Amino acid sequence: MSEVAMAVGLVGAGMCLAERLAARARAWGPAAVVAVVMALMACGVCGTPLVAGACAVAGAGVWTALAGPCRGRTAAVVDLATMALLTAAVARPGSAGHAGLTGLNGAAGHRPGMRMPGGEGAYDVRFFVFVVACWLVARTGVHVAALAGSGAGPAPARRPADPGRAGRGPVAALLHEAGSAAMIVAMAAMVA
Repeated sequence: MSEVAMAVGLVGAGMCLAERLAARARAWGPAAVVAVVMALMACGVCGTPLVAGACAVAGAGVWTALAGPCRGRTAAVVDLATMALLTAAVARPGSAGHAGLTGLNGAAGHRPGMRMPGGEGAYDVRFFVFVVACWLVARTGVHVAALAGSGAGPAPARRPADPGRAGRGPVAALLHEAGSAAMIVAMAAMVA
């Protein structure tokens, strides 16, 4: 299960990064940070380096939030905050070992120091549902707030809200949404 979840998370991180690569570095930087942290987890990095990775993802979220008002930025901040929390939950400071995806510790592919199903306890479906539901509520709130804010007042001038995303169609939006969902669901599955 953990290998599948990690592969899905890596694919999701790659989808988010691919969607952002055509934009300026300011737009794809946070997605690159998440992709690197996901790759570190896939290689079996645990403990303090993974805590540093969670801090880097949180820093990317703060940087994204403070970069100015742009369409889609709030959803990215929600994704980055959720990924930072889930990455911190996966890491166990002080743990040693490097098992990678092959599961060298003999526990069905679970990396040492990570809370994985079958390791220290049973898989907690309630936690998985809770995390995914909280993320969905936050993302839905972002979209509802954007819709509510766009309906009031006179029509704004027709200028792109985000120069890095100008001219991008529904395929790019679908790629980003699917990548975000894949990462969050995979991480929640690994932590549960």
